Amino acid sequence: MAEAIGVVSSVISIIQIADRIIGLCKFYIEAASNTPSELRTMFIEVSTLKTIFENLEFLRKTDEETWTRLKKLSKDDGPIQGCLKSVKELETLFPSDSVPILSDNSSGRSKRRKVKAAFDILAWPLKASHARRLLDQIIQYKTSITFALTTEIT
Repeated sequence: MAEAIGVVSSVISIIQIADRIIGLCKFYIEAASNTPSELRTMFIEVSTLKTIFENLEFLRKTDEETWTRLKKLSKDDGPIQGCLKSVKELETLFPSDSVPILSDNSSGRSKRRKVKAAFDILAWPLKASHARRLLDQIIQYKTSITFALTTEIT
């Protein structure tokens, strides 16, 4: 039972972190005109990852037999745990003070947001290679999970 709770917790955590990363990517893409292409790629890849994990969560709730067979993906060295570790690390590459700015809709701070985003994007090249490695890992985990889902369904 504890194992099942751990799997559910990991799936939900990945969905939540992916949602934050997506929001941050959207913020930077909208706020700065010269957004690095890595951020757009990250936006797309993490969006698809979130969708896959939302589907896993749906299967957990509706198809016990399929979910039981897919639980082996959540072993300590499995793709779900690896993916969780990678998305957590990817999230740390974004400045933590950007998160409250995302929910701020006041137009008076718009200029400050854009300036802050511009500075953060200027700092991005220092983080880009690490982000690329993490994104490559996430893509590999995502591929493994998708393959397992596809195999299970067919």
